[in-house]
Amino acid sequence: MLRPIMLLTVLHIAVSFGISAQTLNLEITKGTDLSFTFNTIRQYTSGVVLGNATEFTIDTTVDWDLYVGTETFTVGQWDLIETYSSAGTNAIPVSILEIRADSPGRTSQQSAFFPLQDIATPTYLIGSNANDISIGTGVGTNDPGDPIADPFTHKFRVSYKLTPGINYAPGIYSLTVVFTVAEDL
Repeated sequence: MLRPIMLLTVLHIAVSFGISAQTLNLEITKGTDLSFTFNTIRQYTSGVVLGNATEFTIDTTVDWDLYVGTETFTVGQWDLIETYSSAGTNAIPVSILEIRADSPGRTSQQSAFFPLQDIATPTYLIGSNANDISIGTGVGTNDPGDPIADPFTHKFRVSYKLTPGINYAPGIYSLTVVFTVAEDL
């Protein structure tokens, strides 16, 4: 018997702002509430991909970092909204959700799908938790700019791949994916 499971992804955009005339702005332009529904065994085991489901732009007057992680009530686990059965576990790790976020200029430091983890240990798409050198072109580009003048480095598309397997309790689960742009300090 096939047990339906629905996993919801809610995106939350966190933006860190600079001081004075400095600006850091991350604007989501597409795809804030995403829904995955699994109806076949193949979908459970091979995963479902939502290609280019989210798009956002970055407008900044300073060097910047971009990172991503999840936010849930229990660190590292999807939030349970409603369960349909007691069969299986409802402790679902956030790592079953993978993303690929890239700009048209292929500047992301993560070029393939990677599993998400809690925002306390984020994955950097641009920069690092250290003071990075200014990179004007290529992978890791973090120069000031805007999506109109710099569309190859300041626009991002995000694809999602969710592979739950068959060991989890059927129900509705959610998590928040947090993208953060911050001044490179």
